[in-house]
Amino acid sequence: MKVYVINLDRDWDRLAHMRRQLEDVSFVRVSAVDGSKYPEKAKPPLTRFELACLASHRDAWRVFLCGSDPHACFLEDDLHIWPGFEALIDSDAWVPPDAHAVKLDTYFQRVRLGVRRPVVGGREVARLYSRHESSAAYLLSRAGAERYLELTDPPALPADYSLFPKNARRLGLRIYQLIPAVAIQDHLRPADEGGQTFSTAMNVGGPVRPRRRSPFSRLVREGSRLAGQVGETKEAIYLKTVLKAETTTVPVG
Repeated sequence: MKVYVINLDRDWDRLAHMRRQLEDVSFVRVSAVDGSKYPEKAKPPLTRFELACLASHRDAWRVFLCGSDPHACFLEDDLHIWPGFEALIDSDAWVPPDAHAVKLDTYFQRVRLGVRRPVVGGREVARLYSRHESSAAYLLSRAGAERYLELTDPPALPADYSLFPKNARRLGLRIYQLIPAVAIQDHLRPADEGGQTFSTAMNVGGPVRPRRRSPFSRLVREGSRLAGQVGETKEAIYLKTVLKAETTTVPVG
């Protein structure tokens, strides 16, 4: 399975970091879109840095689709990777045949997972039925890459919210989670374990000012919010009673 590493041209330290971790793994470097040079007038709620990040992932998906491989692995360059990664990418036989995506990292947040099944190296995979932040390490099938290109044109959400959204089933996405995860982002790893080395440029552009809304638009927004809560409650009941989903935190190891 090919591995694509998304890396800014100026971030040679990050590339060196990834090369050390992927010493025995060949990978294709994808030049990331530079948010500092991206058009400043981004449409809220996305900043130009979030747009650049998503554009970088979209570029990597297109490179993958130019080939004939059935699956590919995509990595951001601030990862810490655990042993067992090579076994996962050595073959895609373990990847669920209906998967659009398999998330390989964790953000240590509470997520909803379906029934687990064993895969490579003592790990498991399960359907991911909730949002799970971070777009730092994941697999895509060809159908998944094509679907994500459709869903992110035009861009409306950051890369990780687009890849692992709150209601994936409603979007026709079949997403799986690797358990335990095989990677985490640098800022999630304690400094005494070698983490927190790389800063992020995602907030360099500063906060996005909220738009002023009329009383009518606020009323419509509140109605949509309440309707969404009802829908989420029904979804939660369905996941728990029919799909036997569990709420848990995905470890790394």
